[in-house]
Amino acid sequence: MSRVLATLEKIDALHADGNGRPVKGPVIPHEATLDDMAGYGDAKDWGLDLARDIADWRTGSISWEEVDKGILLSGPPGVGKTIFSRALAATCGVELVVASYAKWQARGHLGDFLKAMLASFAEAKKKAPSILFIDELDAFGERTAGGTDNSSYDVKAINGLLEQLDGLDGREGVVVVGACNHPEWIDAAITRPGRLDRHVRIPVPDLEARAGIFRMHLRGALSDGEHMAFAEATEGMTGAAIEQIVREARRTARKRRQQLSAEDVFRHVPPMVVMPPQVVRVNAIHEVGHAVVGAVLGMNLEKVSISKTLRLAPQHQSVGRAVFKRNPWARRTKEHYLDIIAMTVAGMAAEQLFLGCWDDGASGGAGSDLHEATMTAIALERSFGMGQKLASYGPIDDKIASDIKSLDAALMAQVDAILRKQLERAMTILERHRDACVRLAAELVERGELPGREVLDALDEGGEQGNPVVRGYG
Repeated sequence: MSRVLATLEKIDALHADGNGRPVKGPVIPHEATLDDMAGYGDAKDWGLDLARDIADWRTGSISWEEVDKGILLSGPPGVGKTIFSRALAATCGVELVVASYAKWQARGHLGDFLKAMLASFAEAKKKAPSILFIDELDAFGERTAGGTDNSSYDVKAINGLLEQLDGLDGREGVVVVGACNHPEWIDAAITRPGRLDRHVRIPVPDLEARAGIFRMHLRGALSDGEHMAFAEATEGMTGAAIEQIVREARRTARKRRQQLSAEDVFRHVPPMVVMPPQVVRVNAIHEVGHAVVGAVLGMNLEKVSISKTLRLAPQHQSVGRAVFKRNPWARRTKEHYLDIIAMTVAGMAAEQLFLGCWDDGASGGAGSDLHEATMTAIALERSFGMGQKLASYGPIDDKIASDIKSLDAALMAQVDAILRKQLERAMTILERHRDACVRLAAELVERGELPGREVLDALDEGGEQGNPVVRGYG
């Protein structure tokens, strides 16, 4: 968001190596296994089970058909999907073969792509038992998202991957670990039973996990109490960022020709800054807008919260969010999506109503409230057959939306009308509950978090709790 970007730009160097080059991800300590890893939850449990199954398969106790053939790992950049695959291979005592969409596609031509893919699978089979790690799996997209210049390439690339995942010999001895940031972009055929049918999301590490990550990278150099102190100072940071802190701390200690100290580590922890009261108030008003409109429209509000501090680090950070519990059985009708759009733009509506205007934090680039609402409106008009036209372009992502907007002259006028109507609808709801909004925003500034029940009590609003979603702002 614009209120903090200027501050964040000052500290890009904190996430570069000694020569100023950016660091992509964590470096795994030599021969680390899953037993050494922290913060991986279900993925770690799966990996330990796999190690036992492979050991049993090697002794002939079980057949390969009884061993899990693969897993899909997802999560934000830096949570350690690559480091997991290395530790998994070490735990299972097998070879690791590393591949990615970009590596296969490096020469550009479809024939070269398929040849490189085949070579990776052949290498994994030759080294079996082995782990084949495929990064950037979401780059394959969906075969149903046709209509682009690259659709034929994409379809053939996905079909080639499916052929390799199936394999006439069942790829005995090869476990495939796929990794991505956006699992929703992946063709459903890739994750059907018998392929990458198990999906585990790796979250940003919690307090205990961060302490474990520091312990792993520091390799016993400091005490458990110091590990926990580091963890408390790095809330919201990924495993990759923690590894970078330790690497810089070691470099500092080497320059001093002394042993690594806690002070060396703390020197490289990006500091937290207290946001100005006026910024906190804007964030509170914005999030109350989401919470109130969502609650009034029947969404199951769990809580609304804001942050009063911000870490001086370049990664994206949320400064507030309204959390709604999802109802997996809700009918996703036109009214459902219009409610989502109204709730999504409600933060902008609250800023307009109570502050006179909104800023570009709510309406800026990809991921902003206005961008998300626009994508939903495009999908309603051109994917779900719920607008002025019945025909569907199929699933809508940013690239498809860009192509549609350039080819469909009438679309943006229709989308704009939807957005304006739902913005007015959100403002009407907030105006009706103006006094409650003012009180709730003041409470949120004071306490930082309000439970959903308290918001509903303030609104004195009944109604059913359906069609829930999650809306964040940052």
